[in-house]
Amino acid sequence: MFWLGWIVFALVALWTIPAIIALAVKKLLPQERCRSTEESVRDADVARIPLPKISVIVPARNEEAQIRNGLTTLLQSTGVDLEIIAVDDRSTDSTGRIMDEIAATDARLKVIHITELPEGWLGKNHAMHVASELATGALLLFTDGDIIYEPTAIEIAVRHFEQKKLQHLCLLPRMVPGSIFENAVVAFFGLAFAIGMQLHLIKTRWPLSYAGVGAFNLVDTQFYRSIGGHNPIAMDILDDVKLGKLIKKNGGTIDFQMAQKLLSVRWQPSLWGVVTGLEKNGFASLNYSVRQLLVVTMVFLLTMVFPYVSPLVLSLENASGFVATAILWHLVFAFVVFRAPGGLLLTPLFPVGAWLMAFAYWRSAVITLRQGGVRWRDSFYPLAQLRKRLYD
Repeated sequence: MFWLGWIVFALVALWTIPAIIALAVKKLLPQERCRSTEESVRDADVARIPLPKISVIVPARNEEAQIRNGLTTLLQSTGVDLEIIAVDDRSTDSTGRIMDEIAATDARLKVIHITELPEGWLGKNHAMHVASELATGALLLFTDGDIIYEPTAIEIAVRHFEQKKLQHLCLLPRMVPGSIFENAVVAFFGLAFAIGMQLHLIKTRWPLSYAGVGAFNLVDTQFYRSIGGHNPIAMDILDDVKLGKLIKKNGGTIDFQMAQKLLSVRWQPSLWGVVTGLEKNGFASLNYSVRQLLVVTMVFLLTMVFPYVSPLVLSLENASGFVATAILWHLVFAFVVFRAPGGLLLTPLFPVGAWLMAFAYWRSAVITLRQGGVRWRDSFYPLAQLRKRLYD
């Protein structure tokens, strides 16, 4: 057991530390920050380069509470030639009416009202695909209706996109804080995202390192259409992440950046909202596979549960590697939450965040298996169909 503990420690360190460093380094910041004279001159030269037209696609269903703020901040964007295509995806509330009201005041906003969902499509994926076919921009930005944009956000992102010669750029927004336990779970999700996606390998050809963020997926229009748009992922619940996989698999270059000073969103309205919000995504992220769920659970128990129990069941010498693993997790978590709401006060809550996330994934699996599919946006999608059409 002595060597097993230290092997676990080494594997956790190798898997987490490079990804977390990348999470800290990869930040897209406002241009107003303090710069040297040389950097300012270089930025001024870059700013004179004309930018391509951007088509922003905003699919929304029953989002009357957030959609006005989201569209308004988009329309306040500066430095870019913008068209916005808002898609009312079969809403039963006033989402569509609010979209039309805003469109009446600004010609850059176009509204599409979808009343029926064709066979073989998830609602959101279909809405984005329909809008993309009408877009006239050289770049497409897929974004959610509840994202709050700073005026310079899109310009900064597009300049980065052009400068790095990308086909796909995803940005992670600042999460508006909630309760301390909610913040701990959200922070753990960010940690798990960075580790799972291996962010330091995003721009390499490593096929298992890709990303997508529903809040901000910027893609090259021509490249996107050349690979079939959303058709290959028409029935994939993880539409944002699988868009990244689709682009990378077809030879596109992807980049991921943190953008807390450019975008913000309240991910879920409460701690329980975070748990239930993963109901459709949790099991889907494991390809609806019970085998994968069991493997991930065993890894979770070995690396995130047993390290805390080991001093109670093993001698101090045999438990040393596992105890070191628990300490490492807290140090890594402290690095992630240092500038987050609650800061270092969240560090002791790492087990809470980890174990609640595990509960959310098991809950997702149990509900999906019990009801034989996924209910999303008031539509039910049979599990057999989702598995058959899974993009892999």
